[in-house]
Amino acid sequence: MSLGGNWGELRLGRDYSPQFRNMDTFDPFGTNGIGTNGLLFPMVNFITTYVRSSNSVAYLFNTSGWSTGPGVYGTVQYYLGENNSNAANSSDGRGAGARIGYASGPFNVSLAVSRTTYLAGDTKQNNAGASYDFGVAKLMTEYVRDSVGAVDGKGWLIGGHIPVGAGVIRLSYTHYSMNMAGDPTNTKYALGYVHNLSKRTALYATYAHVSNRGTVASDAGTLNSSIALNGAVTGAGASSSGIDIGIRHSF
Repeated sequence: MSLGGNWGELRLGRDYSPQFRNMDTFDPFGTNGIGTNGLLFPMVNFITTYVRSSNSVAYLFNTSGWSTGPGVYGTVQYYLGENNSNAANSSDGRGAGARIGYASGPFNVSLAVSRTTYLAGDTKQNNAGASYDFGVAKLMTEYVRDSVGAVDGKGWLIGGHIPVGAGVIRLSYTHYSMNMAGDPTNTKYALGYVHNLSKRTALYATYAHVSNRGTVASDAGTLNSSIALNGAVTGAGASSSGIDIGIRHSF
């Protein structure tokens, strides 16, 4: 549910988290398809509020959905878990996130932070992103820092858009690692092209490749060194490639 005006927007219910909106904004592929941001998956199985938060209350200023600015914009969100009040883990899933940014002309920069409480160890997901449109190309970059209890992860992305006639070339490269024995690490690069047939219809094609390194015993490390593409299965320390081809229409 949403209520908005000149004063901003109030949103209630299950909604995207401020940190995910930040990650999506500076992802050349918009967290869609096989080219999706390689920083999104290493911790998403452990941080349940990485993408969406249930039972949330959020206030958005100078931003609506995925659009931002111009000028200063931001979001604050508070959310609750769904546990019995008399249980030891009654506070599990309770947390908050916030985002603050500034957009002016071709420039956009934003920071997002979050923390969720769990009996087994709090989780955190923080990221920063920036973009600059030079006209001949738009440069996009991100930095993330996550934690699940004592396990920390960090990574970065660099990529962008290059307009070509009626279409645009999209490309990105990401690197993510964890502070665990075996140094579980994954890298991913993606290259795509979108050809606009009209304002609402486009053809697209994307190629992506992910490489994993490190095989440690814990679930966090094993999953981080087994990152795959679009739900495919990739063995620990292995790699995989994939292709997206299709047509997109906005109704």
